[in-house]
Amino acid sequence: MPNVIMSYSINPVEEEQCVLLTYEGEMAAMEVVAVRSEAARLLSARHWNRMVVDISALRSLSALEMFVFARGLPSELPRYVSVALIVRPEQAVYATFIEKVAENDGVFIAFFFHMEDAIAWVNPLGATVYDQEMAS
Repeated sequence: MPNVIMSYSINPVEEEQCVLLTYEGEMAAMEVVAVRSEAARLLSARHWNRMVVDISALRSLSALEMFVFARGLPSELPRYVSVALIVRPEQAVYATFIEKVAENDGVFIAFFFHMEDAIAWVNPLGATVYDQEMAS
């Protein structure tokens, strides 16, 4: 049986009222969704409306799984949540479609290739707290 490397982090950033969710390595689709659900519960429990999700380092996510991942967000997140989705350039076509589908369900998703751009989008007033979080 091959070694499966999976890693994720869910970081609530109190000062910005935002959840940072990052994935890397290889994870089964069910595990990716379970982690997404955990992050969504945290966001709901805190009554926040911003999330940054970085799937750019997740090697095992196919286009279909990426769509399923994003498609499940509206049922788990409070309405009118803004989600910055960080993807690899080759995932841009799928991410564009996901943006449109999610927006129809009341979730605002925008995709980015770089963390800095995603942070600026969810926090237009400044990214100083995020910068500190990412440096730690």
